[in-house]
Amino acid sequence: MLIGKIATNTKHRLMVTIEDHKGTKVVDLRSYQIVNGGELVPTQDGISLNPEKVDAVIDLLRKAQKRIAGAGAN
Repeated sequence: MLIGKIATNTKHRLMVTIEDHKGTKVVDLRSYQIVNGGELVPTQDGISLNPEKVDAVIDLLRKAQKRIAGAGAN
């Protein structure tokens, strides 16, 4: 189930989906390449997370965002 996608550059999209992996629901963050005039094809670049890990990843991303914003103030 597609949750959303973000353009990372003109040829790739970061897709967030919910997938079934061996009977368990996982959140999949994966790079997709645009080929053949717009078709999105999954690459090997990505990660599947147990739902319990999503909040921890979000927290780490927010910390990274704050550090980057703080570094820009120097």
